[in-house]
Amino acid sequence: MSEVSFSKTIQLIHKEIQGKLNNTNSIINDYIASDIPIIPKLGQYFFKKRGKQLRPVMCLLSSKMINKNYTKLKTDTYMSAALEFIHAATLLHDDVIDKGAIRRGQKSINEIWNNKFSVLLGDFMFSKSFQLMTQGKSLKAMEHLSEVSSKISEGEFLQLSNENNVTLKSSEYIKIISLKTAELFGAAMKVPAILTGKKNQEIVNLYKLGINFGIIFQIIDDTLDYFGDKKTGKEIGKDFMEGKVTLPIILLLKKVSKPDYMIIKKLFTKNKRNQKDLNLILSKLKKNEIKRDCLNYAKKYQIKSEIILNKYDNKQSGLFKDLLVSSIQRKN
Repeated sequence: MSEVSFSKTIQLIHKEIQGKLNNTNSIINDYIASDIPIIPKLGQYFFKKRGKQLRPVMCLLSSKMINKNYTKLKTDTYMSAALEFIHAATLLHDDVIDKGAIRRGQKSINEIWNNKFSVLLGDFMFSKSFQLMTQGKSLKAMEHLSEVSSKISEGEFLQLSNENNVTLKSSEYIKIISLKTAELFGAAMKVPAILTGKKNQEIVNLYKLGINFGIIFQIIDDTLDYFGDKKTGKEIGKDFMEGKVTLPIILLLKKVSKPDYMIIKKLFTKNKRNQKDLNLILSKLKKNEIKRDCLNYAKKYQIKSEIILNKYDNKQSGLFKDLLVSSIQRKN
């Protein structure tokens, strides 16, 4: 397959589900309305830049891939909006936890207003997601989607309790990112199948597809934290400075000598790390070809996903395959 860029693939997917994505965004606009003036003001600011909208986009593309009556379905649009509200809530809370100052190329809510506003807006977004779930008119779909919120929180707790932990195993890392990132993608993929009463095996397969994509996406995100391009605006070494042990560090620690292992361990047990520390880590990552190892790690999940996607032979499954490949190749 010829190389296809991540942004181009996203554009093609957006085009494929444009009508329903427009409806999703109209629903989002309607649901950030409130008689309390500060709420729509903050909501409109937050959603001014909508980004890639990967979660609702994957929900709608999954729906089109598996449902012949896709154009007549309306419940999938409500669920895709609910997914975006859950994601928005987690971002608002993350910015408080991580002291994030920039979100989607503009100042974050907590940076302009303060942490209290960011937390409360996150809570508001969560409440709106549950309102939207009821519009899906499926108790089973609601159960699955509401369960995701608690799993994301569990992932955040697990990550927080493992900061500076250089003994973190790759299996534990996968568990963290599965809960924190991949579960929402898993829900996005399987909810359309639940809404239309598909067989359990298909629901499970679609869930696995979403989980695999989420794992790939987070692995590449964590890899770009060390190997990203500054020209694209990616801040290099943010995870390192925060003491987050991610896949590049886990794989590096498996390769280095005992003296280097002790040096890296010492860096992660420091209260604060500096640019000199980061430069040292970057040189060791490069020397040990860790970027290649991380990409190969992600490709295992791509192969598993393509086996499932081969069960579908349509334009949407082809777009999903392009999304998997381009996700691994992305530069930012």
